[in-house]
Amino acid sequence: MTTFYSLKVARVEPETRDAVTITFAIPQALQAEYCFRPGQHLTLKARLGGEELRRCYSICHSRTPGEISVAVNAIDGGRFSRYAQHDIQQGMTLEVMVPQGHFGDQPQAERQGEYLAIAAGSGITPMRAIISATLATDRQSRFTLIYGNRSSHSMMFRQALADLKDRYPQRLQVIHLFSQESMDSDLLQGRIDGEKLQSLGASLINFRLYDEAFICGPAAMMDDAETALKALGMPDKTSHLERFNTPGTRVKRSVNVQS
Repeated sequence: MTTFYSLKVARVEPETRDAVTITFAIPQALQAEYCFRPGQHLTLKARLGGEELRRCYSICHSRTPGEISVAVNAIDGGRFSRYAQHDIQQGMTLEVMVPQGHFGDQPQAERQGEYLAIAAGSGITPMRAIISATLATDRQSRFTLIYGNRSSHSMMFRQALADLKDRYPQRLQVIHLFSQESMDSDLLQGRIDGEKLQSLGASLINFRLYDEAFICGPAAMMDDAETALKALGMPDKTSHLERFNTPGTRVKRSVNVQS
């Protein structure tokens, strides 16, 4: 059952030149409805030019039970994403579906695990929620994030990730890869693909140590990463992928995971 509620926009904050984070205020009476598992998404609904559009965006964080946030990255020809970037403002109300989706994980305080996240572009959106919730709840667990972007200027959540690294210096490792920005090391130059993960596995990361891997980005990147992780020693069924804009879906997922 698709359940939408009218939620007020509490804040619209720029992330990059083409991306914004939209935070909705959750009335106390609806807070149980919008309790989410890290990795889930919200569907937003609006009428543009007389046409009803629905787009899904991953939940990036929730600072309090009274708030929930999604990140929207504008793309060429993306009607809803351009509307979100230029027209959605604080104080407006939007129709927002309750959280949906099976990607991600529910942190548990008694667990102790080694986790890996691989994200490209705005595929970082669900990862931010998963990583921050896991490190805050599973106090013995550790996370490694491999994050690919065109450049540091196109990177979403740059400050938020730096803050997480400062908060958990012994439990969070972040490896940035840039495809269009010069790096001191060739290892950190280029896109995330199977060859790059093989190189990281040969010199920097022991992929056999991880209990679970979460992957979000362009389809080709995710397929390469899943294949590479198996070749590098991660067991089957430990890699979890979040696919967007897949054939046969009724609602277009718009996380815009370009890098």
